[in-house]
Amino acid sequence: MLPRGWWVFLLVVLSGCGGVRTVVTLDMGVGREATFIPRQDARVVALENAEASLRESATHARPSSRPQQAARELFQMEARSGSYRYEPRERRITPLGAGESLEVIDPGAVGGLTREYLRWCERTQRQGDCLRLLSETPILDGDGRYVLAMALARGVVLTEMADAFKDMADPEAMMAAVLWTWTTYMVLLAVPEPISKGIAAVMTATLIAYVGIDTFWGLIIGFRQLVEASDRAITFDDLRQAGERYGKVMGRNAARAFVMLATAAMGNTAAGLARNVPALPGAAQATAQAGAQLGIRLSAVGEVRSVAVGAGTVTLSLAPGAVAMSAQGQGGGSPPPAPGVRSWGSFNGFKQAMGPAGAGKQWHHVVEQTPGNVERFGPHALHNTDNVIRLDARMHTRISGIFSSIRADLTRSYTMTVRQWLSTQSFEEQRRFGMLVLDQVMKGTW
Repeated sequence: MLPRGWWVFLLVVLSGCGGVRTVVTLDMGVGREATFIPRQDARVVALENAEASLRESATHARPSSRPQQAARELFQMEARSGSYRYEPRERRITPLGAGESLEVIDPGAVGGLTREYLRWCERTQRQGDCLRLLSETPILDGDGRYVLAMALARGVVLTEMADAFKDMADPEAMMAAVLWTWTTYMVLLAVPEPISKGIAAVMTATLIAYVGIDTFWGLIIGFRQLVEASDRAITFDDLRQAGERYGKVMGRNAARAFVMLATAAMGNTAAGLARNVPALPGAAQATAQAGAQLGIRLSAVGEVRSVAVGAGTVTLSLAPGAVAMSAQGQGGGSPPPAPGVRSWGSFNGFKQAMGPAGAGKQWHHVVEQTPGNVERFGPHALHNTDNVIRLDARMHTRISGIFSSIRADLTRSYTMTVRQWLSTQSFEEQRRFGMLVLDQVMKGTW
């Protein structure tokens, strides 16, 4: 278990600086760093039709029969708890092997909590150890308490998960795997001055883009409180209350984002998850605020090698050769594509490779594919997985209407359309404006 009481000190440290804003530092190696303060108007991305998106993410996932162990291996974490056998003759303690079990002497409150958990599984029409909390220990203790509290934190999202996975061969195994992945990731973030690497780093960067950096901080602090309360819990109701308190901190959409990312991460690699991020539900909205929250594009999360979270600072270490948005030039040409971005010489080539945008959606160029832009910047700067995103068809129509209109409040011109005015700007200025329009239309401001 995590030591008690330390989160209180960290909470004071993290929040005691009054109005000090969280700073993001981009470490690009060889002594190159860029620092900026994220905007304060970030919103948690609204994930509608959550069941369909979860079902799609789950089609490629293969839940393990030992989800706790699988989650540890995914995030490259050592076992922090478990069951052990004491051998008095040799005077040694050895961990239980797979399939081994111990006879449990009921220690009172702990054993009672285990029975209450099993009864809860029955009440929710599931059998036995429905969340696989007892696969490595015969009693509900340690991280199993945190998993159960997380399951109780958002009952509505748990129901959405059950509905999304109901047609799978083993829906309970899938739910248990997602919850263990989700909780183990949060345990990784909850340690003082956490550093996440590999797939956890990609998840962290993506999560910040989806919920904003302020909400991200709140989720970490709230989870630390959940850990403290879960360690003290004596009854099932104690765990329920801890979970419900954290559920209020999360909100439904942040919980959906967590579940979606945990599902997409299961059995994946950092590079594999990064490739899937631009196609995830809500990626268009996350793309719109990734730069303002992280200083990198959402399509470049695969270049994040590690994320260090400290008091008032989030540091992203980028792969050699990766280019942060704040470090890109402002000249007339297009910036070099980020490593891992796929590009094509025509929009038709892009669509043949990527397929349809999806029901009710259309492909949208952030920097438009006008003849002038193709001539100035080249087709590969426009028809790539960094510049073309899925967008709701109605929203796409609204944005196209703005680009075709005369908006003196934006361009200071009473004769040129927004599109004509943009044609005189650099690639980065056009992208900055395109992301601004996307953000404002999503918020309903324009």
